[in-house]
Amino acid sequence: MAPRYCVKPYSIDAAEPGMEIGRMVLTQDDKVILSEGTILTESMLQGLRFWNINTVFIKEILSSTSKIDFSIPETAVQKKFYAEYETTVNVVKNSFSKIRFFKDVPLTDMQELANKSIEPLINSTGVINHLNMVRRQDDYTFHHSVNVAIISGLLGKWLGCTSSELKDLVLAGLLHDIGKTQIPLEILNKPGKLANDEMKVMQQHTTRGYKLLQEKPDLPAGVVHGILQHHERSDGSGYPLAVQGTQIHKYAKIIAVADIYDAMTSDRVYHRKSTPFAVVEMIVEEMFNKLDPEVVSVFLHNVRDYFIGNIVELSDGRQAEVIYLGQFMAARPIVLTEDKEYIDLERDKALSIVKVVSA
Repeated sequence: MAPRYCVKPYSIDAAEPGMEIGRMVLTQDDKVILSEGTILTESMLQGLRFWNINTVFIKEILSSTSKIDFSIPETAVQKKFYAEYETTVNVVKNSFSKIRFFKDVPLTDMQELANKSIEPLINSTGVINHLNMVRRQDDYTFHHSVNVAIISGLLGKWLGCTSSELKDLVLAGLLHDIGKTQIPLEILNKPGKLANDEMKVMQQHTTRGYKLLQEKPDLPAGVVHGILQHHERSDGSGYPLAVQGTQIHKYAKIIAVADIYDAMTSDRVYHRKSTPFAVVEMIVEEMFNKLDPEVVSVFLHNVRDYFIGNIVELSDGRQAEVIYLGQFMAARPIVLTEDKEYIDLERDKALSIVKVVSA
């Protein structure tokens, strides 16, 4: 039987003379440096470093067909995160239920929750991966509120927000959907797509949240604007006021990205969650017209580090490990399958990632 080959990415420092190039190497302006099938020499490696080439793709013979065991036991860090996360979600659930009845936000309690419970979750190692694995279909609004607070705080850190700004941003993320406590439950919990008139009522959650908080003394204006404007879009296509660009507060722009990412990667009654890779592709498409390009680029640059090593299920049923994402966050990365085959999903369009198995 003829040997089976694969193409595997190598960092330029790991590549060695004698290796065979499996994919042509191009400069940034698409000039060919090395052709497929070239056997590397030391002088070629020096030339690649001169051209600032960081990665080359090497042709290798596949090893035996025995499968890789991708099972990963739950770590102590994950168990601690999940326990603290569930406790926080339950506190939010109880608080939001009281707000629905009394129409008053216990702001001091919410600030304490943000500072003492959510901040440690933000600083937990592997937090994005933990959120991807902790999804619940029930009580979506409460999980989503905690998730958006966490992701907004993380994104704020990456953007260089001050300590004071981070506290306000996390609070705004936690309360961004507080207006949904004033939406009728038959609309909020409808197990299906909303009719047009129902959607108009649902969209009122931004202004209803604003009204719940606008009279609160000493509440920073940025928090209120983050809640009011998190569905506004840079091209004026959002709601409730269809404001554009610089008219949208920085917190709202951050929360918008966190909101989209978490909503699309979560299971809901009428929506099966998408993989982070598919959601990233959608966010990239809206990067320059609806969302803030700086916020999106910082999010994508940093979140990519969490996905290397994820175990995913492919559309052909095989499990695989994500091993390479390229210079920019890729929706279709390079994976190593359980039967030891390297697949570039960007090239092999017949395959796709259907779910994340473990992270």
